Amino acid sequence: MKLFLKTLLFIYVSLAAGTAFAQLSDGAFSQGVPAPFEGVWERDDRYVIFSCNEESKQPQQKEGAAILLKTFYSWYLDRTAEPASFSAQRTVNDSTRPDAERIFIEYRPLVTSKGAADDASVWEMFLWLPRLKEASVIPVAIIGGNLYLNFAVKLSSQSDEASESEGNAQGKEDADPLEGFWAQMSEADGVKVCPPVTSTDIYSTYITRDAVYTIRYWRTDMEYTNEMAFFSDGGQTFSVVKHIQSAGKIYTCANGRSVTIRNVQKTNDRPKVYELDSSAQICGLGQPYLKRVQDVGSQEAVAALAKEYFAKRAPNPDPPFPPSKLDWHMDDIRRLEAGNQIIQAVRKRQREFAEKYPGRSALD
Repeated sequence: MKLFLKTLLFIYVSLAAGTAFAQLSDGAFSQGVPAPFEGVWERDDRYVIFSCNEESKQPQQKEGAAILLKTFYSWYLDRTAEPASFSAQRTVNDSTRPDAERIFIEYRPLVTSKGAADDASVWEMFLWLPRLKEASVIPVAIIGGNLYLNFAVKLSSQSDEASESEGNAQGKEDADPLEGFWAQMSEADGVKVCPPVTSTDIYSTYITRDAVYTIRYWRTDMEYTNEMAFFSDGGQTFSVVKHIQSAGKIYTCANGRSVTIRNVQKTNDRPKVYELDSSAQICGLGQPYLKRVQDVGSQEAVAALAKEYFAKRAPNPDPPFPPSKLDWHMDDIRRLEAGNQIIQAVRKRQREFAEKYPGRSALD
């Protein structure tokens, strides 16, 4: 009976503590391109520009994207996807398709970091790709001028052995922003003109002062619930959400109706390359997928980028043989040729050819 009451109290405390953390919620679809997506985004192999076609009467066809691929060693742009309104300034050649792909996007907010100075937010992009009846869902996080596909959101959780007095004594200024439960979102392989491939497993982490617990979530057909699941480490018990909904899929960390998490991996491996928003609710992992390089993205921006890259030329190919540092000792060569009538006849013909055809080689 005491264990039952303790569990009920623990669940209540865990849910009540959630007000201090980010909450995933299915917000209404944005009208037009949201402000965090505006501008020109770049990575090593492409430019991406999110645009809006206000003339379309279909809701799922008002927003679009332009994708410019950096082909030919980054000195030439292929305008592989762009809205129909951009086609007026389109250059068609051997590398660019006559008709660009049309990609329509809807944006749904999941998390808005309250009080963040860097306008961090988490979104789901619904990509309506050509010839496909269903939208491809891509979760993204935007922190300042960086767009992440690999990221996590801090959700409410609680350890039943945590000491509030100890936390208060430590002070907020000394608190580690990485400590807590970070729910990983499904990672897509890119914003492309083909359906993205998303993760089949996602690995969330519970970070404490002394350890990092990695929890595997896998795709499931069960219904999404707000249940909490539990794992223990010696005398400590931790709670996390049982289900994560991401990229249109549901992920779980416990089988069936069970709320016990098994096979939790314990290490000390904290993230090494990451970016936190100012409120420490959103964490971009690794390098960002895209970086904003211009604040304005438009048809004119696409034309300017294409013109700049078209003016470039292919780099000179590498020499077939590495540079040589041979010393030919020309004085010795001339001395050896001095008494050779055959070689002297060849040299004479070369001089006569040079006088008759200046600028040409005798071997042409």
